[in-house]
Amino acid sequence: MLVRLDQLPPNQCAVVRHIAIDDEETQRLKTLGVCLGRRVEIIKRGDPLILRVFGSRLGLAASLACQVQVEVCQPDQCVLRENDRP
Repeated sequence: MLVRLDQLPPNQCAVVRHIAIDDEETQRLKTLGVCLGRRVEIIKRGDPLILRVFGSRLGLAASLACQVQVEVCQPDQCVLRENDRP
């Protein structure tokens, strides 16, 4: 089941599955590390939304976050790579 990135609770891990914005904004997200297949973790909800990508924290405008659909990781199946840990 896919949900919007901005709807995930803090400390929730998910995998990016769909980005519903124009190519320019998609490219900007890719530059930040948010791309299809990438595992992300919500640190703080709000505007900006704070998320962890590859062990780094970044702020993402709520208007962009609501355009990103993710698949929630199941706790027993989600193993963060060593580089993804704080």
